[in-house]
Amino acid sequence: MIKLFKQPLFLIGFLFITGLLCTSFIYSEVVDHKVRQIYHIFGENNELIDSSPIAPRVEAPLGTDRLGFDMLSKVLIGAKFTIIAAFVIATLRMVISIPLGLMLGSYFSRIRRYVNSLVDAFHFIPLTIIAIYLLGPVLVQYPGMNTYTLFERMFIEVIVLTLLTVPILTVLIGNETSELFKAEFVLSAKTLGGRKPHIIIKHILPILKGRFFILFGQQFVQTLLVMAHLGLFNLYFGGTLMSHSGANEADPPRSITNEWSGLIGGSKEFLQWAPWITFTPIVCFALTILAVTFMVEGYSRVSTGRPVYFKKRREAKKQRNQPVEADFTFLNKSEQL
Repeated sequence: MIKLFKQPLFLIGFLFITGLLCTSFIYSEVVDHKVRQIYHIFGENNELIDSSPIAPRVEAPLGTDRLGFDMLSKVLIGAKFTIIAAFVIATLRMVISIPLGLMLGSYFSRIRRYVNSLVDAFHFIPLTIIAIYLLGPVLVQYPGMNTYTLFERMFIEVIVLTLLTVPILTVLIGNETSELFKAEFVLSAKTLGGRKPHIIIKHILPILKGRFFILFGQQFVQTLLVMAHLGLFNLYFGGTLMSHSGANEADPPRSITNEWSGLIGGSKEFLQWAPWITFTPIVCFALTILAVTFMVEGYSRVSTGRPVYFKKRREAKKQRNQPVEADFTFLNKSEQL
């Protein structure tokens, strides 16, 4: 653990995620979960300088939206919902998939081929499309319609986004487990009388432990991307408040929790004439994904000594200059004669 925090990439990513979460909780308590609102900015002589939407300036470092809500306040309040939701979903995916994958690769190796063929269909179906059909009736809330509470909407979305990738992760872990059971050290353990539970605990899990953390980081990033995609379809984590009705469509859909996917979906129409409204949550998503990538890269370099995403220049140069072995050999006819 000490070596892990001495790794620069892991430390940078960890400090960014932890600092952002702590800032979000502290700021939310200080302002009582209310977003700062600035309609107009006046000068020294009480002359009007700017009005909402206000471009980034000293009074509003990240600008404001059309209704004057400060974008910095929005992203800070919504950061905790976005990061914690992605963390919980990624954790549940791994907790469910790891035991299922280990069982599939060790006890049900005969039917693994059929399971692989069945799950292959999920690789070609975008998860966002399935999530839209399943979550649309749950997340969209109209005035006066309280079908689900805030907790129920969050719980249902977490469960749906978790179960969508469990089959793929289970097959992936099952294939890795099945290949390890063919390794020589596992065959030797079997010869000496080791049973499958003992082999899994003593031999398989120590090898797959590092890969599990990499898979967790990938699932965290994939969850953030799916949440961003859902935001483009006005399906926000915690619910989408549709404030308009009938012919009055002045107010766009609004995120109840101010999580980042809701900020993207509710501001995409301002991309042309007020780009800072949309770019602010997009940049937050990008920085968070980059921080998680740094953590995964740092963990891999400490645990296995190999990079995952960022290969060193010397290693990349060696791979380019390494001669390709010939896949044929010359036949010495004189030896045969």
